[in-house]
Order: sequence, then structure tokens, then C-alpha cells
Amino acid sequence: MTDLKDKPVRLVVNPRSGAGGKKLLAADLRALMRSAGVNLVEYTTRAPQDATEYVRKTAGQTSAYVVWGGDGTVNEVASALAGSQVPILPCPVGTENLLANELKEPHELDKIVQTLLHGRCVNCDIGLINGRHFLLIIGIGFDGEVVRRLTACRTGHISHLSYFWPIWRTFWEHNYPRMRIALDGQTVFDDYGMAFVGNISRYASGLRICCDARYDDGLLDMVIYNCHEQRRLLMHIGFTLLRMHPQKGNVIYRRFKHAIIETDRPVPSQVDGDVGPDTPLDIKMLGAQVRIIVPPAPQKGLWARQKGSTNG
Repeated sequence: MTDLKDKPVRLVVNPRSGAGGKKLLAADLRALMRSAGVNLVEYTTRAPQDATEYVRKTAGQTSAYVVWGGDGTVNEVASALAGSQVPILPCPVGTENLLANELKEPHELDKIVQTLLHGRCVNCDIGLINGRHFLLIIGIGFDGEVVRRLTACRTGHISHLSYFWPIWRTFWEHNYPRMRIALDGQTVFDDYGMAFVGNISRYASGLRICCDARYDDGLLDMVIYNCHEQRRLLMHIGFTLLRMHPQKGNVIYRRFKHAIIETDRPVPSQVDGDVGPDTPLDIKMLGAQVRIIVPPAPQKGLWARQKGSTNG
């Protein structure tokens, strides 16, 4: 783990992330860190991309960043640290917390502090979409339209319920585009549908769309759903919930390093939960350029010893 004695740890707080008591828990985390002897500097973001600008200015004087926010805030911090040796500890306080859950980051405040002090660092891949960094997942078409609608009406904290009307309206109103998708120079799809690109396996509400994606394998996973109507979308949702979608004939699942996505008209995308660029899209894997602090690895044989002592 990084030596925390040389430089301060910076706590980046997004006040728009986390509803209810989670917002108040940031003060408790701050107190626990300082009682543990952590030299802590706190910064509260004020607008989108503010975290990126702050981290760029302070990275050289920081031993680690603790991110108190959702996946979008983690993305902003990671974008500024790509290629750096300064690690990030993401706290699961947003709506979905996809990265934190993928890496099994603790939810309890005392365990977050222990992870900072005694955890290990893993290397996480990062990608580019039209020159913009992403860590987690991209949705093109239907998914991008849902996030665009949500962002347009968002005024503060959001919850899973906040997605109901954007999803409902998009379900009935979405006009599926014709998409031409080339992966590593080969055209793999030219029809109507929607697509997802994943660097991790998790997606909203427990879905595993990119079910085989890994954050450290140097590849991105592409899932393309051939779709043009509500009935077909419902079938796709059902098979995805059962994690059977990679075996369906109207779903394409591929791994790649470079993708070009073109559509018959500009359609929106979402990037790590936030509004992304409209098509056309140029998506690339950059490789392991971000360090993430995760809990210590379980001690080998610990469970077996505990079981033996219990049986004895």
C-alpha cells in the first residue's frame, strides 16, 4: 500500500451523491480517519468535472484519493490520474456504486478506513470514448436516451425510483437506430438495435450485461442487441436477467480493443452513468492506467483453520 505519511490523503466529496443519511456519514468518515492518524484534506465538488480539475492540480502533493461519491465522481478522479501511481479508494455511497461493488469495497466506515490503511492496490483498465476516459460501462441508444432524459430533469439527489419515468417514456418512445459496428477493423453488426461496452461485469439493478468483463484483462466487452420494438426488448431483458443472453442468436457478445460505432442519425450514449457523446463513437482500450485500493486479500487457509477449531 502507498505510504500515507509522506503526503496527505485527499477526501473528494460530491454533495449530490448519496441520499439521506449517507451525506451525513462523510463527517463521520472524516473523524474516523483523523482519529486513525490520517493526514486528511477534504474537498467538496461544486460542478461536473470539478473533481477532475482539482485532482489534476493536487495529484503531485497527494498520497491517495478517497472518493465519497458515485461512479461518475470516481470517473472524474480517475480521468485525472490515468497513468499516475496515485491510488483511489472509491466509497460506495452513490446510486449504483458499480465499481465499488465489483471490487468488493466495504460499506462500513471503519472498514473503509482499514482498507485505506492496510489495503492493497490493483491495476484497473481504463478506456477512451471520443477522447474521454471511462472506467465502467457505456450504453449506446436506448440506455443513453434514458440517462439523457434523467439528467434533463434532475434537480438533486437521485434514487432508483428516479429512473422510472425516463425508462417508461423511453420504452414507449424510443426509435431504435440502425447501427454499424466495427470491432478491431471487422464489421460485426449492421442492423437496428442497441449496444453496451463494459470494462466490468456489473450494471444497474444487478444486471450483468457484460457478464464476462474484467477490469484488468486489457480488453473491453461489447454486447449488441438486435432490437427494433418493445416486444423484442422485453425478451432481451428476460434473457439478460437469466444471464442467458450471450447464447441467443440475436445478441452478439465480443471482446475487443478498438470499436467504431456509426448510426443512421446521432443517438445519445451514457458513460459511467452520466451523459456521454452522441454517435459516431470511437472507443479504445488504453490498458491498466489506474490504481484502486481494495481490501486486503483473505489469508489462505484462514477459513479452514477457523472451521477446524470450531469442529474441535
